[in-house]
Amino acid sequence: MFLIEFLVEHFYISATLLMLSFLFVNFLRREKKQAKAKLKMAKSKAAGTDTPNTLHPVIDLAKCGGCGACTAVCPEGDILQMIDGKAVLINGSKCVGHGECQRACPLDAIDLVFGTLEKGIDIPNLSKDYETNMPNVYIAGELGGMGLIRNAVKQGSWAAYHAIKSLDSKTKTDTDLFIIGAGPAGMAAALAAIEKKVSYVLIDQNTFGGTVNNYPRNKVVMSYPADLPIVGKMKFSNNKVTKEDLLDFWSDAVKKAKIKIHNSTKFMKYKDEGKFFTIETDKRSWTAKKIILAMGSGGLPMKLGLKNEDSPKVFYTLKDPESYKKKHVVVVGGGNSAVEAAQYLGAKKLGNTVRLLVRGKALSRTNEDNVTIINRMQDEGLVEICYETSIKDIQPDKITIDTKGEQEVIPNDFIFVFAGNIKPYKQLAELGIKIETKFGEKIGK
Repeated sequence: MFLIEFLVEHFYISATLLMLSFLFVNFLRREKKQAKAKLKMAKSKAAGTDTPNTLHPVIDLAKCGGCGACTAVCPEGDILQMIDGKAVLINGSKCVGHGECQRACPLDAIDLVFGTLEKGIDIPNLSKDYETNMPNVYIAGELGGMGLIRNAVKQGSWAAYHAIKSLDSKTKTDTDLFIIGAGPAGMAAALAAIEKKVSYVLIDQNTFGGTVNNYPRNKVVMSYPADLPIVGKMKFSNNKVTKEDLLDFWSDAVKKAKIKIHNSTKFMKYKDEGKFFTIETDKRSWTAKKIILAMGSGGLPMKLGLKNEDSPKVFYTLKDPESYKKKHVVVVGGGNSAVEAAQYLGAKKLGNTVRLLVRGKALSRTNEDNVTIINRMQDEGLVEICYETSIKDIQPDKITIDTKGEQEVIPNDFIFVFAGNIKPYKQLAELGIKIETKFGEKIGK
């Protein structure tokens, strides 16, 4: 009996010690991880990368249970981290608004918002159904302030469904819906029109696919599926969908659904005629009951404002990196587009000399994967990253760059500028669409 009591007592003591050891190890791991998170947050603040540039999460600390689910699902890396048992946004400028954190939160503690109290973001004034202040005129996709192909698909179909609900059958027009832009949002809107058996006109100033066509070959453009009217879920063999994969998918969808697209047709303006609109393009005019603006937010590329910038060696997109071999190349910009262009052009097999010129002190708008890759390429001597550097002068076979006040002349064959785009908000304002500055305003869930 004594032996049994002795064994039972020691079993409980051993189990208690084992449990305490387990908890202590977990505590140390949590403290180590938190220390790293605090260090990252301090570095982010010092580099100015803590302030969001677009749609981003705001955590209600009173609701946050500290489960950490939101920190594990972000495709962009360490945007959210756990500090003092709560989720904290530490790399705001790298957030692109996937919204996975919001969907993963079991306690509804996360809102997605535009802008902050200190820094506003200009976007069109839209209803929950993506209708503008101009009745029967909708905006879907990136033009409305939200990036990502999945968001564009959702908004395009949603806007079309809402527009179709209240079509006036008594008013005679050339078409029911007039859709401007054959990118993801416009294609989704056209599919919704086909599904609901209403007439539509879909135009694009280039061809179907929208700005996706301007991406470099093999660029990953999607990492999550999206649902399309008629077609259903966009399924791919893996989660990394390249430009070519997506365009092939769209091409099949066009054929199967018999989508009609007026390519190389540029939208000029529309006129509100009361019960319908007259839409002017560079080819002809149409009348329509409703309009969906889905032409993206690209607009014109931002230029450097330098003499000789109109040189044939200066580009604002990169479509075929393998066309450039054994060249002296400069890439300008600190976002994902610039960093990815430098990666493509810096491939060892091409033999190029590549410099990435970043105006700021860090790659503040670049996701973790791209930062890791470009830093590794710099270590391997394939790319040179020049921070706080800009171009001062462009000549046929050379350029002058300025780094912290010190100028240097370097040989140069090509310049690729990724300084962003001028959003077509001036054109929208001329059409009567209100542009508002959002200071931390949340979107609907």
